[in-house]
This record gives sequence, structure tokens and C-alpha cells, in this order.
Amino acid sequence: MSTEQPQSQSQATWQQTDRLATIGILTAGLAHELNNPIGYILSNLTSFQLYLPIFQQHFNVLQQLADCDDPSVRAQLQQQLTALRQQENVQLLLDDTQSLLVDSLKGALRARDLVLDLRRFAHPDHAELQLLELIPIIEMALRLASHELKAHVVVEKVFTSAPTWIQGQPAALTQVLVNLLINATQAIGSTTGHLRISTTSTSEWVQICIEDSGPGISDDTLPHIFTEFFTTKAPGVGTGLGLPICQSIILKHQGEITVTHSELGGAAFTVRLPAQLAPLE
Repeated sequence: MSTEQPQSQSQATWQQTDRLATIGILTAGLAHELNNPIGYILSNLTSFQLYLPIFQQHFNVLQQLADCDDPSVRAQLQQQLTALRQQENVQLLLDDTQSLLVDSLKGALRARDLVLDLRRFAHPDHAELQLLELIPIIEMALRLASHELKAHVVVEKVFTSAPTWIQGQPAALTQVLVNLLINATQAIGSTTGHLRISTTSTSEWVQICIEDSGPGISDDTLPHIFTEFFTTKAPGVGTGLGLPICQSIILKHQGEITVTHSELGGAAFTVRLPAQLAPLE
């Protein structure tokens, strides 16, 4: 008890430290990702603000026409309505408003999903494992790391159609995948590269493989990559905790993580987790 508890506390502290460091890396990219949908939502609302008085004018004249029985007044109102229609193509504005609302809704949902993803990632999991479908966890990790990846990295997703149910902690597994994705894009560097993330499953295992087209890992470095505080990155870039924490999380999930040379020319990290039966509908 005296030896295991401090070690467990240290692991939890290091895991939280690594998670905070990863959040720091993601924050600038996520701010940019949020700025895009917010930008065109504001632009769309500005356009709608200009359209609204025009709609109001037409509505007021139509309302007066509906309530008026005097033929001479109705004729004047009809002329006024014709003049308004010649001045503004209301149908065109209505069609554009529909497009503005659709685009704004998409942008709002995108911003909401990014915030929810970051919240789920930052919030510590409960100790209990949950029955999870792995593909949504991978998709969430890809969304969180999207700004790090999309500038110059072509991402290829090869997901199995077979069930990929596991017992796991969502935020912890997302932390592993985000770490591996960021490591991959940092290995690729500033040149155009390729990243492949694939899944396979059997009755016993669910497997995720993340491969990059970077320079790979040297033979003398390979034995040390899961050693705490060992890093080949420049000062201020890496803490040396990322991969050891990934390994610790996967071991707690009764799984394993290995690294080999990728067919793309760089490194391939493979995570295997015990498969679970899909829940009954």
C-alpha cells in the first residue's frame, strides 16, 4: 500500500499534467476553428439584419391590404407594394435568408461540438469503465487535433465495418489518441505529409493503428520512447510524458500499445484493447 498509492497518485498527476499540456497545444488551433463559424454566423446575422426592415415593410403593406375595403386606398397600397417589389427582390432575399439560416445553424453546431469535445477531453473521467463504441472516440480526437493536422497533412481514415465496442474511459482514451495524432503531425513537420488511422477488430481485440509519413524513429531511440521524461523534441515542445502516459492509460484498460515502422515511411503506433459485445438494442 505504501509503495503503490504514491505511484498511483504520481501517475494521476502526470496524466493531468500531460492533459493540460495537450490542451495548451490545442487551444490556439481550437480558437481558430471557433473563429471561422462565429465569423460567418456574425456575417449572416448582419445580412439578415439588413433584410428584416424590407420584410417588415412588405408585411405592413400586405396587412393593410388585407384589412382595407376602400377601393381607392387599396389601389394606392397596391401601387406602394409594386414599388417596393421593384426596389427589392423579396423572393431573392427570402431564398438568401433560408441559406443564411442553414449556414448559421451548421456553424453554431460546429462551434458547439468543438466546445463539447474540449470539455469532455478536459474533464477527468470517473474511475468506472464505460461500454463505448470506439469510432466516435477517434472522430472526437480527430476534431480536437484538426487544426494541427489539416494545414499540410492528408488524413486517411480506414475504419472497419465490424463492431468496435470496448470498456473504457472516454477522456483518457481521447487523450491517448490526441497525443498520438499530435506526435504524428509533429514528426511530419512543415512539409506535406500523410497520416493514416485505421481500425480492425476480432472477437477478442479492437485495434487502432496511427501511421505517419515522417522520418520514423531511430533504432537507438526506439527502446526509450515509453520512458518517463525521455524526449527527442526541442525544449518547450515536449515534456517526455506523452507516450509514457499513453502506455499507462492503455495498460489500465487491459490493452497494449506498440510502435513499428510505418508503410508510409514513418512510425506506426498500434493500440489494442479488449473487445466487448455490442449492447442489445
